[in-house]
Amino acid sequence: MKWLKCIRAGLLALSAAALIIGQGQTAYAAEEEYTYTVRLYAGNLGELTGEGLEIQSASASVASKEDQVVISNLRYGDTVRIIYQEAAASKDERYYVKGVRRSGRDNSEAEAPTFNVACDRDYVVAYGVSGDLVGYRVDYLDADGNTLMASDTYYGNAGERQYVSSRYIDGYQPQALNLVKTLSANEAENVFEFRYTPVQTVTPEAPAAPAGTTTTTTVTTPAAPATPATPGGTAAPATPETPEEEEPEEEEPEEGIGGDAGVQLPDGEVPQADQPEDSVDLDDGEVPLANLDGGHSGKVMGYLPIYIGIGAVAVLALAGTAVYLKKRRKAPAITAEKVIEELTDREK
Repeated sequence: MKWLKCIRAGLLALSAAALIIGQGQTAYAAEEEYTYTVRLYAGNLGELTGEGLEIQSASASVASKEDQVVISNLRYGDTVRIIYQEAAASKDERYYVKGVRRSGRDNSEAEAPTFNVACDRDYVVAYGVSGDLVGYRVDYLDADGNTLMASDTYYGNAGERQYVSSRYIDGYQPQALNLVKTLSANEAENVFEFRYTPVQTVTPEAPAAPAGTTTTTTVTTPAAPATPATPGGTAAPATPETPEEEEPEEEEPEEGIGGDAGVQLPDGEVPQADQPEDSVDLDDGEVPLANLDGGHSGKVMGYLPIYIGIGAVAVLALAGTAVYLKKRRKAPAITAEKVIEELTDREK
């Protein structure tokens, strides 16, 4: 019967809607539970120093070898900062550490060294030919211009675009994770200024301690970064051609190797504060203040339009079934006598 078919169709639509919603919730849960891995390779022109990494994560672990560092057990939204100027050192004075690039890409394709984790990533330290080296300074200030951390001074070639990573400062958030700017021959113009704003976080209430006992809270602050040495005053040698780098083999780290030296690993759950911009280009003009509109709070809301659409389809299916059944009730009953009478009339 047609009305039975319509009811079945409505039930199938509801079942499909429930299945899609369930799959969406499962995918969302998987996204929250899945862990990611980030690898940093030294490349064949330099070596890793064991420093220059800052990780905001409650679950990450670090293992290192001579030519690679593996950061595993990262969760979605964790922050990894690669201070490449300190994380690697060139083995040849004709080259300097220029930045980091994604594995398999050219040295000229330097990328932002600090990012929020959303997938597995492999990075290789990028090197540049030492030419007209000039200094550039990185400042870490609050919104009023007060110094929050000692400035860093690094070196790069004039005329090249330079990425600079922010640093982790407890209780503060920068306006961007990275700044990028073209270095000038005039060192006074080579200033990268990170502006930080306070982050309001809610600390979960600790359980009450038993009578007669005391609790102790230990606060760990990251060590101040070492000031890099100024390049020697000798004239730069003739510029050689940059050799092509061989792709490093992605070896699995041995258990128990390395540690968390030079790595910031906060205890407990990392507060989900509003996120800063990924990168700000200083060549475009004014530096914006911290972005307090982004974050993970809208992740669940991103699924809302899908759920609304599925619900609307299910409601329409039910409404159509109800209308059909209502019309069926109003239709006159068809009996065998009426069918015989109609056929007799047609024969006449």
